[in-house]
Amino acid sequence: MGHEQGAAQEHRPQACRRAQENRQIHEDDEPEMQMALMTKIRDRRGRSGPASEQAPPYARGRRQESTLDESTSSTGDSESLIAEAVLSEGADNTANGAVDDEQAAPKQNWWQRRQEMKKLEGKFEHYPHLLALKPKERHVFRSDYFEVDSSVGCVLSFFHDSAAQDGFAAFWGIGRIPDGLDDRVTAVVLEQIVRRDQKWIDQYTKQSEKLDKLESGEQAESGTTSSRRKAKKVAGDMETVIGELQDGAAYLSVQNRLLLKAPDLVTLEETIERISRLYIDRFGTIKAAPYAGEQRQELSGLFKKNDKKRGPGFHFTSTELAGSYSLVTNGLNDYSGEYVGFMIGDVNNSAVLMDTNGYSHHVVVADNAVSDYLGRERVANMWGSKLSQSCLLANGSVVHLVLDGANLDKLGPRFDGLTARVDLNSGDVNMFEMFGDEDDELSIFSSQMKKLTLMFEQLYEARDAGMNSIIRDNLETIAEQFYVDQRMWVRNAKENRSRLRLVGIPHDQVPRLQMFMSYLDTALKERENSSKNNQSTLDALTVLTGVARNLLNTNGDLFNNFTAEAVDGVRDAKRVVYDFSRLMRRGKGVAMAQLVNIVGFAIGKLQHGDTVIIHGAEHIDERVKEYIQGQFEHLFHRGGRVVFSYNDTDKMLEDAEFNKFDAADFTIFGTMRDKTVEDYQKLLHQEIPKDLAKLITRKGENLSYLRRGHSNVVFHLDLALGINPNREKQRREMQRKARQLEESKRLAAVMTEKPVPGANTTGGGGSNEDRKQAEAQRGALPVRMRKASGKKTLATAGKASIATRSREATKEGPQMTMTTRRDDGSAR
Repeated sequence: MGHEQGAAQEHRPQACRRAQENRQIHEDDEPEMQMALMTKIRDRRGRSGPASEQAPPYARGRRQESTLDESTSSTGDSESLIAEAVLSEGADNTANGAVDDEQAAPKQNWWQRRQEMKKLEGKFEHYPHLLALKPKERHVFRSDYFEVDSSVGCVLSFFHDSAAQDGFAAFWGIGRIPDGLDDRVTAVVLEQIVRRDQKWIDQYTKQSEKLDKLESGEQAESGTTSSRRKAKKVAGDMETVIGELQDGAAYLSVQNRLLLKAPDLVTLEETIERISRLYIDRFGTIKAAPYAGEQRQELSGLFKKNDKKRGPGFHFTSTELAGSYSLVTNGLNDYSGEYVGFMIGDVNNSAVLMDTNGYSHHVVVADNAVSDYLGRERVANMWGSKLSQSCLLANGSVVHLVLDGANLDKLGPRFDGLTARVDLNSGDVNMFEMFGDEDDELSIFSSQMKKLTLMFEQLYEARDAGMNSIIRDNLETIAEQFYVDQRMWVRNAKENRSRLRLVGIPHDQVPRLQMFMSYLDTALKERENSSKNNQSTLDALTVLTGVARNLLNTNGDLFNNFTAEAVDGVRDAKRVVYDFSRLMRRGKGVAMAQLVNIVGFAIGKLQHGDTVIIHGAEHIDERVKEYIQGQFEHLFHRGGRVVFSYNDTDKMLEDAEFNKFDAADFTIFGTMRDKTVEDYQKLLHQEIPKDLAKLITRKGENLSYLRRGHSNVVFHLDLALGINPNREKQRREMQRKARQLEESKRLAAVMTEKPVPGANTTGGGGSNEDRKQAEAQRGALPVRMRKASGKKTLATAGKASIATRSREATKEGPQMTMTTRRDDGSAR
């Protein structure tokens, strides 16, 4: 009996075994749970009917096994019921999952399955984005053209006379790209190249040599002049090809097609005629024509292999094909570039995307043209404004030295929050004051001596070199003694650094021109009264005294001032404008003297990535260029940059030693004269292509020629400077509304918020602090006027307070009558 139970246990399904294990583990469970489970199973059996009728074969086998277990064990009934419960729950879960899947994805019928199979076939109607490209109508092919939609097209093939001597120039293949066509015409040149293997080359080489021998013999016997010349040309080409192949070149099969599309047949015929004339002018031995009656095969076989295309095509060695490459430039396409115009004079008229802040040393701009849209401002100054804005966007600082009258407010936004403007006509910087760091005091003093010398040289006519040297020596001697007496400089300064007072001292402690004038007068009188009189020294002192007196009497408002306090914060601004244009009216010497006086101060704080822009660099005098160049060298050492802007290209070339345009990061020139192009090539020590020379001499097309490294790009200028003269009315309206909104907010704050001591609610005048700031901006009044104004203000305030008290008494309290008595005792 035990053996039979063991055999039955071995054949029992695994689920029953798990149920038995669970029963053994949970044998302490309550009997009510087992009874409820057995009742559930019996009810399910009663509803489902006989198991043999509904269960599948494998289920019936399991049911028979469970029946066998029931007959072999007295406890098997309960165990089998529990196992059946587990199986039933699993079946219920499976059925419920199947139902959920069917509800989520219902079963497809035969029509839906067929439509899905059609989608998998990949037809056009199932892809909307392809339908947008597909023609609305079918192609209609004619004899030598085809129609599609509302346009016409044609496929042209290239033909060449094998007996002609070509003599093509290098890179002649670019000539196959037609230009000057109608804007509505599209032309696409297709070139397909296949390399022949060595087996093909050996086979056809031997065959060609045999045919060449036979052809030579026949031509010698019965050939004509033209046929013999053609045979000779073919034999020469064969010899050249074999030589290049033996030298390692590859042999290539080339097929060329030209696909044209035009809006109508008349335009297409005109285009084909123009292309034919164009090829005659460029090559002479190449023509393009369609295969008559083959347009369908040509269009459908554009991308077929070369062997399956109509016509033999062309065969080149790799050496020969290299000369036909269609090299087409795409202008400039800098990674961080911005649009500055579009190319002209080339096959590819793409947009020029230039990084206008992509330079590290210096840039040269020269253009004679003016802009009619910006009040006839110079185009060179437009580039200066553009480079300035690019530097500001890169968080750099910019200094403008304006010598040509450029109005920067017309050339771009005002940038009032970033810009400081130095009034050079009021002499805000003392010519005897020095700026810089204390560590550089020795070099600063040397530069100051050079500056004073140059300023005096600008105001007298230069004689011979010997006299200039004497004047310079006397000026430096007197200036050194001047600074020593003022306790700013000492003899043997290197050993007495602690006694120097050159930089960082109060502005009112720096001596002015009138003090220096007394030193020159004293030196002149001593020399005149000296028994050992040197005529050259006397003449030099006379010249220096005359120049200083001229500076003091005529231009004292420029050179006899203390440095203004407002100048201290100028160099911290992101954009500073020094305008010398009005000084040019006083004389070039005065303007150059002020330029020498200010340039060291102006660029002294510029660091890496900052830029100084010289507008009208052609106005700089030759005698000050060396000093300015020395100041720029210190700027370059700190990582600063310089932009030289010229309004005349010829003067820029004459000034090549100063601007060094051949070593610039990039140069931008306008149109040139023929002689200017010749001078440009001589100074550059390079020749430019003839096509480029013809292009940059075209007038009246607003062209700019950019040279940067190996890139030479000619483009139509289209700068975005952030302004639009056509929207001036709109800008003014917006500014007016902004002011009204600001005033309304201020008035609302005063009327609704808690009153502030000193606030003025009448007329929107603002608080006392605002009034003080406004008075400080207008400038302080003289002492007498301030006293009179104070008395008037006190009197007005007293009257207003009496009137206010009387009104308050009238409103709030009983009416009171004020009486006064005259001296005679009567009431009034």
